[in-house]
Amino acid sequence: MSEVQDQTITVDDQEYAIADFSEQQQYMLKQIQDLSQKSGNLQFQLDQTSVAKQWFTDNLIASLKSEESDDGVAGADIAAQ
Repeated sequence: MSEVQDQTITVDDQEYAIADFSEQQQYMLKQIQDLSQKSGNLQFQLDQTSVAKQWFTDNLIASLKSEESDDGVAGADIAAQ
């Protein structure tokens, strides 16, 4: 028995056998599955990017505040050049 024959999908509380799907319906299901996986991967990348962006932002702010407390004025070294 093939794997598709045993698989079902529930849509709006109705269970459907994937083996009974037309080729077009199976194609659409595969598209939905692929897009769901891509969406999950993109969300994973977005989470990583957001955390990295926040880390760099926090460290830039901390660096600027550190210069402020060391020199009395933020950016004094840059302005003096």
